[in-house]
Formats: sequence, C-alpha cells, structure tokens
Amino acid sequence: MTAPALALALALSSGLPAHSVPPPARGAPTLQPAVAAPAEAPVAAPSATVLKPPRKPAVPAATVAVAPAAPDTAPAGSSPQTSDPAPVDDPAAGGATGPSDDAAPAGGEAGESVAAESEAAPRTPAAPDLAYAAFDDGRYLEALAFATDQAAAGGLAAQTLLGLLYQDGLGVPRNATTAASWFELAVGRGDREAAFLLGLLYLAGDGVPRDHKRAAELFEMAAAKGQASAAFNLGTLTLEGKAVPPDPVAAARLFRQAAEAGNADAQYAMAVLHQTGRGAPRDDHLASFWFGRAARNGHTDAQLEYGIRLFNGVGLVADEHQAVIFLARAAQAGSPVAMNRLARALARGRGVAESAVEAAKWHLIARRRGIADAWLDDYYLRQPTEVRHRAMDAAALWWTGR
Repeated sequence: MTAPALALALALSSGLPAHSVPPPARGAPTLQPAVAAPAEAPVAAPSATVLKPPRKPAVPAATVAVAPAAPDTAPAGSSPQTSDPAPVDDPAAGGATGPSDDAAPAGGEAGESVAAESEAAPRTPAAPDLAYAAFDDGRYLEALAFATDQAAAGGLAAQTLLGLLYQDGLGVPRNATTAASWFELAVGRGDREAAFLLGLLYLAGDGVPRDHKRAAELFEMAAAKGQASAAFNLGTLTLEGKAVPPDPVAAARLFRQAAEAGNADAQYAMAVLHQTGRGAPRDDHLASFWFGRAARNGHTDAQLEYGIRLFNGVGLVADEHQAVIFLARAAQAGSPVAMNRLARALARGRGVAESAVEAAKWHLIARRRGIADAWLDDYYLRQPTEVRHRAMDAAALWWTGR
C-alpha cells in the first residue's frame, strides 16, 4: 500500500473499531460499516471497508490515446431509492461488464454532468509521439532512444517519459534519482504529469528525500491543471494533516474533484466519507451513489460494498440480482470477502440460480484466503462427494488461472 492510501485509511479509521469480518490479506486499517450485520448466516453482511492505493498511470495521462467514456449524468430530482439500476450481464454468463447509471439524490452533490472517466483527451500519435507509440507497444529501448532525442531538442513530453522509463526501469536500469531529475525539468516547464509523478517520489522518499510538504506542493500544482490522481493524493495528505493542517472538508472537496474526473479511488473515498460522515454529510444515498460509480469504474472494494448495499437495500432500491453481479466481479478480482458473500448467495439461490458446486468452489477459495465461515463449512460437508470433488477441481482451476 502506498503512503497516501495508508494515510487516508488511518485517518478515516481513527477511533473506529474494525468490523468482525476479516479484512483482505494486505492488512489495511478498516472502517466500521454503516449497516448492522444481519443476525443469522447472512448472505451479504457488511464488509470491512478498506481503501485501496491510488492507481499510478503507466504513462503520463496527457499523452495516452484513450477514448473517453460517456459522461455519467445524474438527473436533477432523481434518487437512488426511486431508480432501479439498469440491467447488466448475468455472472453465470461469464462476467458482468455492461455499464449502468446511478442516480444521485435530489439536491445531492452528483447532480451535475460529470466529466468523462478518462483524464486524457483522445489523440493519435503523430511523428513527435513516436516515443510514446513505442512505449505503448512495449518497445522500451526504442522509446528510450526516441525520447532521448526529443528531450535533447526540448520536448516536454519526452522529458516526462524519460523520467518514467528510469523510474520503472523500462529499457534502462531503474534509477529513481535520474527519474526525479527528468521530472524536475518537466515540472519547471509546467507539465502536470511530471508534477504528479515527482510528488509520488517525494512522498515515498524514492530517489529524493522524503518530503510530504514538497509532495503536497507538487500534487497541488498538478491538481490545479486537472490531474485527478494528484487531487486524490493531495486529499489524503489534507485529511491526515501531515503536510498541511488537517481539514476533512477540504479533503472531501479534493476527492470530489478527482471523483468527478473519473478517478476510482477518489470515488471510493467519497463513498467512505459519506458513509462515515467525516468531511461530508453522512448520507447513505450519496455513499451508495459513489460506491456505484467506483464499482463500475473497476474498483474491487467498491464492487464489494456496492453489492452488499444492493443486497440489503442501503441507500438505494434492493436488487439481489444486481448485487450478485457486483459481488461476482469483486470475487473474480480476488476479494475474499466477496467470494464468501457470493458463496452464500449461490448456496441459497438468492439473486442467482442455486449452485452447490459454485457455492462450494467460492467457499473453498475464500477459506484459503483466510475467511472462516462455519455455516458454509457445514453446507460444504453436507454435499454429496461428487459435488465436493467438482468444487475442489473448479477451485484448483481458479487458483491456476485456467
């Protein structure tokens, strides 16, 4: 876990007891969920809410050709309690991929059109972008050669790319100090991606002295130019108060800026703030809205939380079928708590056709990941030998990635 994500997790969890559900193996601090656990053998009890580290871009976002997603718009006056989620793929058909829109509560903060999910405008590599074209294709030695020539001629994007190549050791031996030097050159000329990446180096003390204040300055510079990951990281520092005085409200504004630009970690952070009432009004509708946005943006922990909220009808209309779809996404991505909840749903036929083999399979995988469940243990032992053997075979295939 990176320092900013750990900072946010610690700040949000301060003074809050961890839930009884074991957290994922990475051992991040957990938050008390807003929903009370059902009494007996729940299919989808609240999970332990954890914060994921920010996703560091593989290449500076301003130079990557990515088609932006269609904007999410929350109609004025709409509410998640009166709008069912649009149907998406059934997990039994091989995974859920179809997008659907969440509706924010009337007067809520998601009531305006939201920016496209990608931070980058689409662009087609032309001659000056040969270095990035080679980078995108994994031809790092060619990218290094092109970028070196372009940087020598004063190419700003090439300077940032050289920093990235040295930072990640792509085509050259890794050298964070050299990476920082290239980033500094690009920052001096106003490149937002270089500012963000250099801020990460200062935050970690990688190739430069650890300096949270300098990291915050660089994140602020990048965030002011629309770099969403920088806004998210600045929000974590603002919430924790290491580089600046602690200010949960200001942190929430930064998270929202990043969330509206499509940053999944910031969307998840907004959900947690609304779930806990730290820096933003405690509001189950808005928490569910942002969990939904992050979930559809590929955030595994958000998929788990959103699935549980859909199952229990917290902040939106209950929909067990949709709940299972999001739990299946999170389970396939490796969330052991989601595996456990999915196993219960499959065992009971809640939101999905009952399947003893699939239920037992996910229980076996979750148990190996550290999630104990006496009810599912008993369910598994009561199955015929053939079912148990098929479940063990299916679990083994999952573990081997086949």
